[in-house]
Amino acid sequence: MGGSLRFSLSTGTLYAYPLRPVFRWARQAGFDGVELVINPEAVTRGGRAVRRLAQSEGVEIFSAHPTILPFPGWRERDGGMARTIGLARDAGIGLVIMHTPRSESLDEGEGLVFRQRIERWQRQLAGSDLRLAVENKAIRDEDHWRYALTPLEQLRAFADRYELGLVLDTAHAGTAGEDLVQARRLFDGRLVNVHLSDLGGRLPLAGLPTVQRFFGEHRFPGTGDLALSALLKDLGSSRYAGLVTLEVNPWSVRAWWPPAVRRYLARASQWMKQMAHGGAGDIEFGSGI
Repeated sequence: MGGSLRFSLSTGTLYAYPLRPVFRWARQAGFDGVELVINPEAVTRGGRAVRRLAQSEGVEIFSAHPTILPFPGWRERDGGMARTIGLARDAGIGLVIMHTPRSESLDEGEGLVFRQRIERWQRQLAGSDLRLAVENKAIRDEDHWRYALTPLEQLRAFADRYELGLVLDTAHAGTAGEDLVQARRLFDGRLVNVHLSDLGGRLPLAGLPTVQRFFGEHRFPGTGDLALSALLKDLGSSRYAGLVTLEVNPWSVRAWWPPAVRRYLARASQWMKQMAHGGAGDIEFGSGI
């Protein structure tokens, strides 16, 4: 294997759980660490206490991700990123992930605000150990194609201009019809994290938009249509030494039943490492939502 991959679990997969059991299950499943998705507990505890909690459970927090629920003051598009960056610095986290603006231009409106904030944050973070990264966008509406940073080539150019890391979200790339290996190679040199999950596949009541949105994206590996094995093998044979983060929806790991959660996480961790080391084989637990 060319690089030294690190395998991570997004706490967003188990967002409703307290952080302590999530940290513990990640370690027990064989993940090297976690991506902290900001939640009310993390905000209440504060960054330093979250770091101590993770240390007590024997896991490292590799990256921080904005909240996935709109609680006041922490929404990414309403000023919450500055607080997220502050919490990450307090917690000693080395990477903060951002999402691209819903704007056709970076010279006006939301796009301009996004660009100016990045310029300001990069000045403030100069010389620190914290790095900012942007994630590729999902395509859920025709309008999304017109956003300035939707095309992967333009996202790469933007990252080059502002010295940002890049995050390849496999499900988002799948909604845009991107080839995952080609996308990874386009991001080469700036890729710092891969959000790994599946997309599509067989779903009950798949014709309903709500079902497709909530159950058809960020599925457990092997339940959808994406070439995740090929991507992991490509990452493993390259010089990539960043993160690969399991980021699946709660239904994919049967989040309502902790024994099932632990089994799913352990199998995913084992399979991810096996594929990255050039192994073969299908992942288990490939049925259902």
